[in-house]
Amino acid sequence: MTGRFRILPRRMGRDVSAWPMLALLVLVVLTAIGCVLWFMREAMRNERLAVREKLAVAYRGQLTLKQKLVQEQWPRALARFDREAAAPARFAEAVLGQWSDSVICLDGEGHVLYPQTTAPHRNAEANAELLALESDPQNAPLAARLRARVNDYASPLPSAQRRFLMGELQRLAPGEALPTRAAEELAASYLEAHPVPPLPPALTATDLPEVWAVTSPGKRALALYSTTRFRDELATVMHDPELPAAVRISVVAPGEDALTDGTLATASLAPQFPGWRLALTLDDRALFDTAADQRVARYLWIGSVVIAAMTALAIIIARGFGRQVKLTRLKNDLVATVSHELKTPLTAMRALVDTLLDAENFDEKTTREYLQLLATENARLSRLIENFLTFSRLDRGKFTFEFASVDPRRIVECAVAAFGERAHQPDVVFDSKVAENLPA
Repeated sequence: MTGRFRILPRRMGRDVSAWPMLALLVLVVLTAIGCVLWFMREAMRNERLAVREKLAVAYRGQLTLKQKLVQEQWPRALARFDREAAAPARFAEAVLGQWSDSVICLDGEGHVLYPQTTAPHRNAEANAELLALESDPQNAPLAARLRARVNDYASPLPSAQRRFLMGELQRLAPGEALPTRAAEELAASYLEAHPVPPLPPALTATDLPEVWAVTSPGKRALALYSTTRFRDELATVMHDPELPAAVRISVVAPGEDALTDGTLATASLAPQFPGWRLALTLDDRALFDTAADQRVARYLWIGSVVIAAMTALAIIIARGFGRQVKLTRLKNDLVATVSHELKTPLTAMRALVDTLLDAENFDEKTTREYLQLLATENARLSRLIENFLTFSRLDRGKFTFEFASVDPRRIVECAVAAFGERAHQPDVVFDSKVAENLPA
């Protein structure tokens, strides 16, 4: 056909867009997945805390046992300082026996017997040996004799002179073994700050850094401990061969952080050690992680399954919603097409009727021709309605087709007949050409 007309159906109403609803669906799904992940994290954290608490309960009895052992053994350890002996001998025995870092020997009433802060008399022989060594520092036998003198706590040597001789020996003959020198210096430093030393019944911090003091039960000694030495003193009590190698009980000094990543439980050491605590620590994280990961794995599986199910459900809902949106668009297009197709014959019929009504004289031939056109448009309208009803029956599955061959020339002739009258206008030439031998 040389005359070609393209009719574009107009959408009725606004187009249906799926993006807002899909965005809302994604937001809901992401929120739900976030809630599941949060729940999983909290559940796993609580599970790890529960496993930690169970391990702590299982081993907390060991802390109680250690507390009792310390309370029983500590008085016996302090009682060693009260044995009957000369004050210098008691000092040497305590230091060389590593009972404490240093000790101040008392007379039972709080008076210092050794080491003294002042020297009322000096050992003349020791001074003479020192002068001789200063004259001949390479005299090894003389240095050895003087070293033996200062290390002999049975000899009448004042503590102040002993400390002085130790310092000179270290200067003149470096490397000489003086096992009590550090203890002598520590006791002297403490007495310099406390000429009349207090007698604390419990382990108490002193003015010296990392140094603690406690009085023996008979008040015959004031033991001085460094933090490290005190921990070493309790090391044998803290060791328990029945505990797994990964579990350790340690002593925590006041001011130190007792809670670490592997700490299961803490408890006060004993009333004699205010501020000191016992800490039950799990050094090997594998022991804790093995017990916790078995339960955490279940939450991971459950959470993964829930997230996967929610994702799959969201995809199904999104696809279903997409199909509904497409169907809605198709319905809108159908309504627009139906409206247009129905409007075309109605408009033609309206024009024919208006023409007849406007005529002053009715010509029988013209009237009959117009009525024939009205009948044709009416049949066309009925045919369109029947087609739309057919579509409805097809949608419900209640219609079957019977196909038959149709000559294309007949289709063109029907179209020309329907449109030909409206093309009879001034300056309008309407023509149709159909090729020969077109297939049916």
